[in-house]
Amino acid sequence: MQHISEPFVSGESLIHASHPGFRVICALLFSLVGALVMTLPAAIMVFISGILFVFSARLPMFSLMKRLLYVNGFIFFLWLFLPFSRPGDPVFSVGPFTATAEGILYAAVITLKSNGVVLAVTSLISTMPVQLMGAGMQSVKFPDKLCRLFLFTWRYVHVMGEEYDKMKRAAVMRGFAPRNSMRTYRTYAWLLGMLLVRSWDRAQVVWQAMLCRGFTGKFYTLNVFQVRPSDWLLLGMTVLFACASIVLELYKVEVFW
Repeated sequence: MQHISEPFVSGESLIHASHPGFRVICALLFSLVGALVMTLPAAIMVFISGILFVFSARLPMFSLMKRLLYVNGFIFFLWLFLPFSRPGDPVFSVGPFTATAEGILYAAVITLKSNGVVLAVTSLISTMPVQLMGAGMQSVKFPDKLCRLFLFTWRYVHVMGEEYDKMKRAAVMRGFAPRNSMRTYRTYAWLLGMLLVRSWDRAQVVWQAMLCRGFTGKFYTLNVFQVRPSDWLLLGMTVLFACASIVLELYKVEVFW
């Protein structure tokens, strides 16, 4: 069975040793604040906070840069359009298109806060195995249905991927070659439809097997989590970063005027 790569799980930092439930709460809180701020000073604060989280987690820089490369690959396309699509004071022109200060500022805000949130979430969430994260979510009273959905999604996304690979190999062995044609589109539609049907059948079989084993709707774990002063320190640091970003959002120069 295939597994999702978890290159940041191993480590002996303060964040690695923290309560997994507290880490999930910190990640949600910081992500919410990072998504809502829209001024340049607040975005800079979010980015700086993300860097501080990375240093606290002692993440390997090479793997982290590879992950950021994917994120900034998407953000690069925003820089191609946003500076030229927002009205405001012109800065420079490229042919018939004119970049404005407001557009450049808007793209900079998105870049800074996106990278800051990714750095923080990677430091808080990617530093623990998924099973441990699910148990930590239960320990801080997240809804049981949410925890089950999260763990089952992680467990069976690999199985569905294998099912799709099997069906695709079977189609190729029968002479299927992807082209820009209606036959190709129909074939992929059939593949996705059959994947949906097989996923439903697999879900029914797994559910019945779990009921036969006495499943009552809650996962039980042998992990015992104890809240330590370092966990409160991590939560306090996250709240401090979030409050600083909110203060800068409310009282500094606005992006839009």
